[in-house]
Amino acid sequence: MRIALAAFAFIALTAPALAQFPPPGIYSCAGDDGDKLGTLSLLVAGDYQWQAADGMASSGQIASASNSVEALSGPLGDAHWQGSFSTEAGRTTFSFSTDSGKVSCQ
Repeated sequence: MRIALAAFAFIALTAPALAQFPPPGIYSCAGDDGDKLGTLSLLVAGDYQWQAADGMASSGQIASASNSVEALSGPLGDAHWQGSFSTEAGRTTFSFSTDSGKVSCQ
């Protein structure tokens, strides 16, 4: 019984989380062509601030389920930003599909 309990605890502690939210932080975003589009600042509770490359600032909400993300409101929601994120070695990367094409944020 102890071995089974210890094995279950080990598996539970080492398994990836099923429900995640992207870590808050500031991410630089670029299109497929490498042109910088702006800066995405993720705040707690799904709020974001977007600083476009032209200096225009705005905000909105992002929803997350597992590693999928979707902009619900604001300029990113209007442009239908949907995608996923991954975190490896403490570095988070986003891949979005948008009305204007693919966007990567790191």
